[in-house]
Amino acid sequence: MGLRSPFLPLHDSFQDIIGPNPKLELLSENTSYPFAHEAGIFIPSTNSLFITSNRHLDKNGNTTIKISKVKLTSEPNSCSCSEVETENVPMANGGVHYKGGMLFCAQGTLNRPGGIAFMEAKEPHKSHYLIQSYNGKPFNSPNDVVAHSNGSIWFTDPIYGYEQGIRPPPKLPNQVYCYEPETGEIRVVADGFGRPNGICFSPDERVVYITDTDRIHGDGSVDPDRPAAM
Repeated sequence: MGLRSPFLPLHDSFQDIIGPNPKLELLSENTSYPFAHEAGIFIPSTNSLFITSNRHLDKNGNTTIKISKVKLTSEPNSCSCSEVETENVPMANGGVHYKGGMLFCAQGTLNRPGGIAFMEAKEPHKSHYLIQSYNGKPFNSPNDVVAHSNGSIWFTDPIYGYEQGIRPPPKLPNQVYCYEPETGEIRVVADGFGRPNGICFSPDERVVYITDTDRIHGDGSVDPDRPAAM
């Protein structure tokens, strides 16, 4: 007998979100490159969903990552998807809604720094870096980001970019940071990870959950003796 729902709630509060009869529906697809990989930022004011692709080769053979905007509608099979061109989010990865716009982890490239960037939700989606370094050392390749209700920005910074050939050798450990925009302070809030990856707060924001995906390396190799944990 099949499952009644495509979801398996582990907490009653999730059931409150999805309702009694949730269903999955394909909104958009792209067979030319892996366009839906990370982020997933919903902007209620424009009913739009912003996503980042996985790494792929562009028409010139260069490794790239694209940001896409899925325009949602209430009509079946009528969603549209378009690529977003913005200047200051090189190799975008994780993202989150923030103060009417969006925060993206800019992993950076071999000649452009990684960091946390802000992008406007409205076209033409202007963007700018918020931070690019810690104590004068460039970030490795920021991976995922979450915002606290007090305005602070928390993010993970593993060395995946270097392992994938898109970033120079790392100058910082695999760490988790908190950035305070009001004061400009950046501090390390957690270390000891192999590859800190996903990050989110508990509903009351008293606990931060971080995944350690050290088992899988940026070159695709798998080390079963390394952590795969939260």
